[in-house]
Formats: sequence, structure tokens, C-alpha cells
Amino acid sequence: MFFFLIWGTKVRFKTIANGTFFCPRCGGDRPYERRLAKRWFHLYYIPLFPTSTLGEQFRCGVCQTSYTESVLSRPTSGQLSSLLIDAARGGIVHVLRAGSADSPDARAIAVSEVVRAGLPAYTDQDLTADLGIVPGDLSQLFTTLGMQLADTGKEALLGAAARVALADGGLTDLERQVLVSSGASLGMTATHTAGVIAMAEQASRA
Repeated sequence: MFFFLIWGTKVRFKTIANGTFFCPRCGGDRPYERRLAKRWFHLYYIPLFPTSTLGEQFRCGVCQTSYTESVLSRPTSGQLSSLLIDAARGGIVHVLRAGSADSPDARAIAVSEVVRAGLPAYTDQDLTADLGIVPGDLSQLFTTLGMQLADTGKEALLGAAARVALADGGLTDLERQVLVSSGASLGMTATHTAGVIAMAEQASRA
């Protein structure tokens, strides 16, 4: 009598977490499954024990494409929207601190620019609070956001801060320095930054 042993190994996946991410293939926010891959020894097609851990993958719940963990480094649309609002508020606060914090005209434009950025209920009282709590160094925020934005998005952020700085007259050296530093943190070249500032100056004189 002969007995045949049917054995081998097979990769099995276990879902260990769920979340939402920006799927590069779908081009939008999608649910994902975080799956742990292990190689199992099986006998007669019955898995008996794991022989090795192969790693994790993140599978889109819509298109079923699997990615490595690096895919989570790109913010979702909701996260990007929040970053944009934070950057707009921060950039405006920085130029106000550089010379226009007490100017009614500058403050009025500052509020309108934040409202335009996505906070419709923002008020002058909120601006006063931001002036007291926004940190002095926003370079990390701008750098992170700059890696996700197209040039038009960077120009919109810098242009809004420039319009606030110009509301009470020409730019001071300190205000210009803040704008130049913000542009650099966003990943803009010196020429690109200077061009955006010049356009804002031209519009303020019109």
C-alpha cells in the first residue's frame, strides 16, 4: 500500500487594521486593509504552522492594488485640506507679526484670506488667538505641504500672505524676509518667489 504525502507552503494574509488613504491608482481617498503576509507549511492543503513572516502590505479596498507602507506618506484629501488651512493661517500670522498686526486693513484682509482658504467662520477674534499660539517656525509644515502642492497651490499660499503684508503699504524688509523664507520652505525657487511677491506688489498699486 502506498501513501502520498501532499505538502508544501503557501502565503496567507491576515488583515490587522483598516483605514483610509490616497490610492495612487484610483486617484482619490479610498479605504485600505493593512495585511500581514506569512508563509505557512501545509499538509494535505491544511495550514499547520507559519514558517516565516514576509511583511505587510496595504491593499486598496476598491481597486485591490497592494502597496508598501510608504503609500501612507501622502496625505488624504481631507488631511491635505487641513494642512492648507493651517499653512494659510500660519503664513498670514507670520507676516502680521513682522509689522502689520495692529493695522485694521491688514487684519481685515487677513481674515478674508483665511475665510477664502476654507474657514468660513473665521473672525478677527480668531486671528488674535492665532497671533498668540501659532509657532514661530512653520518650515516643517510648509516643506511637507510643498511636496504635495503644484506650483499654483504654492503661489496661492504665498500670494495670500503677500496681500496681507501689503495692506498697510509697501513691504518692510522683515515682511519681505518672511515671504522669501516661506517660499523657500514651500520648495519654490528664489526667482519664483520673487515673481509672486512682485505680482502682489503690482496688484496693490493698481
